[in-house]
Amino acid sequence: MSEVKHHLPLIANLVTAVIFGFAYMFIKMGMHVVDYDTVKFLAFRFTTGFIVLTLLLVLGFQKVNYRGKPVYLLLLVGTLNPLVSQVLETTATTYVPTSQIAVFFSLSPIFIVMFSVLINREIPTKRQVFFILVIILGLMIINFVDGHMEGSTPLGVVLVFSASVVIALHRVLIRRASGSFTAFETIYISTGMGAIAFSSTTLLTHAAQGRLGNFFDGLWTFDFVVSILYMGILSCVVAFLCLAYASANMPIAVSTATAKVASIISILVGTFILGETFRAIDVVGTIITFLGVVGVSLSYNASASNRFAVKKDASE
Repeated sequence: MSEVKHHLPLIANLVTAVIFGFAYMFIKMGMHVVDYDTVKFLAFRFTTGFIVLTLLLVLGFQKVNYRGKPVYLLLLVGTLNPLVSQVLETTATTYVPTSQIAVFFSLSPIFIVMFSVLINREIPTKRQVFFILVIILGLMIINFVDGHMEGSTPLGVVLVFSASVVIALHRVLIRRASGSFTAFETIYISTGMGAIAFSSTTLLTHAAQGRLGNFFDGLWTFDFVVSILYMGILSCVVAFLCLAYASANMPIAVSTATAKVASIISILVGTFILGETFRAIDVVGTIITFLGVVGVSLSYNASASNRFAVKKDASE
């Protein structure tokens, strides 16, 4: 049991990666139903997540305390994700194949480590840097060998690249926020910001277009309900809570690298479920990526990883 607890942050990060790995498939399902209206889809997703988080709060399973804490940091975290990154990422699914979105995010470890050094003064070990480069090599091989860019558009590339930079900054700031806030306190504010911003925007847009009376038309379909439940509960609540917890209790290099399991899963989902192209070279790239993830994971030291973690009261 103690061994499991010792590696709990690593397990939480892998759970996040698995959930995010399947997310693009469910995003595509939901976006198709709302005619690729990004803001409307995100409104349902984050409102669902916020309702679940509020129920956990009301029923006493969680509690929050923002008094005397740097709430401005949470507002910045929430602005980056979901307000900016989710619009970029969700819209990108219309212009870039699922498997390629995952590969474009192979650049995120570079940005995350860079921002972590600049903002948190957290220097990765040489071993961690080496295996991060191995991961990036594997993911780049998958997409760029033999000019494998079918299905992508210039707009889609810009959207995904921009999202990877924004998400990298978010990951670094959410780790800094963990010095003052619990994972639940952080995610509750972020999800609430998304619910309010996206819901008010899409309602005002429909009202201005005279379509408010038809707002829910066609949404009671199996695909949309499953998509929203997955993205609203598993992605918004479970994955984001695990992400915040792992970010607070793991070196940024380790949490970043192990999160790349999501890229492997997304590639496999895009290939075997959505019928997207997957070549022999993709197998090689996936194996290299996996070896890099294993290498970084083996460098994880829980006892030296939680200098940013929020300190608990002795009574808790």
